[in-house]
Amino acid sequence: MYSGCSWYDADVKRRRRTLGHETVKLNVAEVRETIARTRDKRAALVVLAGPESDLGTNIVLQGAVTIGRDPSVELPLQDEGISRRHCRVRPASDNPDDGFVVEDLRSTNGTLLNGEPVSDARRLRAGDRIFLGGCVLKFTDSDALEVNYHERMDALVGTDDLTGLIAKRRFDAAYVRALDTARTVKRPLAILMLDLDNLKQINDTHGHPVGAYTIAEVGRLLGQIVSAPATGGAACRFGGDEFAIFLPGANKRAAVDVGESIRAAVLGHRFEKEGIVVHPTMSIGVAAFPEDGRTAELLLRRADDALYRAKRGGRNRVEAYS
Repeated sequence: MYSGCSWYDADVKRRRRTLGHETVKLNVAEVRETIARTRDKRAALVVLAGPESDLGTNIVLQGAVTIGRDPSVELPLQDEGISRRHCRVRPASDNPDDGFVVEDLRSTNGTLLNGEPVSDARRLRAGDRIFLGGCVLKFTDSDALEVNYHERMDALVGTDDLTGLIAKRRFDAAYVRALDTARTVKRPLAILMLDLDNLKQINDTHGHPVGAYTIAEVGRLLGQIVSAPATGGAACRFGGDEFAIFLPGANKRAAVDVGESIRAAVLGHRFEKEGIVVHPTMSIGVAAFPEDGRTAELLLRRADDALYRAKRGGRNRVEAYS
């Protein structure tokens, strides 16, 4: 374990000369025991298989976690074969050293632990697989380094590398869950489609690095506006220089106001890279649930129709579907 570590080898030789070989062996054993005793153990669930939008999702277990398709549960998943409240992973007792158990919540298709049906609370051990619908979750009870690795990988695959916004697949899943919740609690939800007006001209005049910088800056502005507590929504880069935003609880008028704030923010921002200043503008289309559609696909199409109307109307404007 310590071979090749020069400072350790030198220290061992010094100790052997002064204290004797057996004393050194005892000290090494004590160090190993201390490391094992003080290791920061953290339990977590990681999605290994299932819909693409869920892959890599992980959650650190600090209490009971319900898993299912219901958007309100602690770990919502997109697989249609999963019940709305499918199963629960919870502490086995009030003593943290007792670990965690998994229990089925009378799901339609059942819960399996390592291929065996779960009929009552079953103790979880590191590496166990939980099967529900087409999803497979791994239970880890590892040091913080491994859990942090999963968290970093989740953030990496779940983030657009150019803008820092959430990746489109994560946005799509969150949007569907938000719309499902809006339907359930009978509240509005708005969707915005946004497009930079003159990116081609920027690319042709100044090169693609300046164009990429412009997209990245717009993404940063969107993230700041949409992540504000007053909006409570999410934004993503939909593709190229096109973006999408959903706003839970926002009616069409409120969404148009947010769109105007974004349009003004882009218009008033100084876009400068290595001495080159560009002046992009943004066209925005808005649609709202329930009046413009009741499905995720239809709402997006209606917002896209409004976006193209904004383009045809002169650009640098916000249009609501009607």
